[in-house]
Amino acid sequence: MTQRSDTDFSLLAGVDLQAFWETLKLRWWVIPAVVGVAVGFLWAQESDLRTEPASYYVSETYEARDSTAVLASVGIDPVSVRAFPDANNQLFLLQSATVKAEIAEQIGSDIAVTITRSRPTFTLVDTLESDGQSSFVFTSAGVPTYSYSCNEPVKADCRAAIAAYVAKTTEVRRDALAAGLADLRAVLDQVQSTSPDAGVATKIAAIKVLEERLDTPLLKISEFEEAIGATLSSVRRPTYTFGIAAGLVVALLILLQLTYTDSRIRTIRQLARLIGAERVLGQIRETADEVGDRRVAMSLHMSLSRASATTVRFLPLRAALVSDEPLRRLATTSGALSNVAQPFAQLSVPALTDASPAEVDVIVVRRNRDLRHDLGEVLVALERSDRVIAGVLLLN
Repeated sequence: MTQRSDTDFSLLAGVDLQAFWETLKLRWWVIPAVVGVAVGFLWAQESDLRTEPASYYVSETYEARDSTAVLASVGIDPVSVRAFPDANNQLFLLQSATVKAEIAEQIGSDIAVTITRSRPTFTLVDTLESDGQSSFVFTSAGVPTYSYSCNEPVKADCRAAIAAYVAKTTEVRRDALAAGLADLRAVLDQVQSTSPDAGVATKIAAIKVLEERLDTPLLKISEFEEAIGATLSSVRRPTYTFGIAAGLVVALLILLQLTYTDSRIRTIRQLARLIGAERVLGQIRETADEVGDRRVAMSLHMSLSRASATTVRFLPLRAALVSDEPLRRLATTSGALSNVAQPFAQLSVPALTDASPAEVDVIVVRRNRDLRHDLGEVLVALERSDRVIAGVLLLN
């Protein structure tokens, strides 16, 4: 027998459907895995994995306490206390670049917060003057409210920025009210020094008490939060269809590649491509098959006739056979004597090289177990000995 080149030990020519089917049965999980990855990748590409909204809109409303209302109990009209700057200018101050920079440094990020103040309401009051004439007075009714709103990708940033602006608003209102009280107290002090009066002294004392316990807190009365943008974009059905189709194609290519690179011998066609069809005696199964057994037996009989031998030595590659009954059945059918040797990997060198004119070797390859590389090594080794190789048998 002629020795084939090393390039023959490859499966790059044609497609062996039976080998592909064997690979598919062993590695079926490749298909759902690849399809899942393909669909997941396309889903992620189309939806951008938007598990969070694009941004959050946060709004909080606070009520401001009127600290000057208590002055009415000592005869001071709260309107006479003029905060400096006034309420409208306080808003301009809070929205100024200086305050924005101060708060940005405080919270560590530049967050835009919009501040609005409710418009004051007035009540028309009918009063009777000392001369018996009626007069109408506009009296402020209700208390002002401040609204803070913010729109940012991170909700916590909005909360922190609003809290900082609320604290700054309290500080600005306190300073402005303190300036107004100081102006009023200075006027009353001047009046008291010019024309002492017990009532004026009481008013001055009341203003001093209010200045000592001056507080302008803001009480949260409502809050609102809204997610801007869907948390996950809808994925069209054709995307899933394309993902499944693409996954199946890729999985098929992977299985074909695995079939070609599989190191085990799985089909008679693979065996023929590895060593040449002339060396292959055929395939025999564990269970008897009258037609198939006779076809293999005829090939073995012809090999014995050409070698003028009467005995067959069946030679496994690496591991011992579980049962040698199929091999003995084949030898009986072919009309030859037989013995099943130990695997090639376990035989001594003399046992592998001692020639016997009446005996030929048949290499037994176990389907789905023996390796292509091992078969190539055994063939090369036996061809260098004086023994006659009748062929290679695939045992199913």
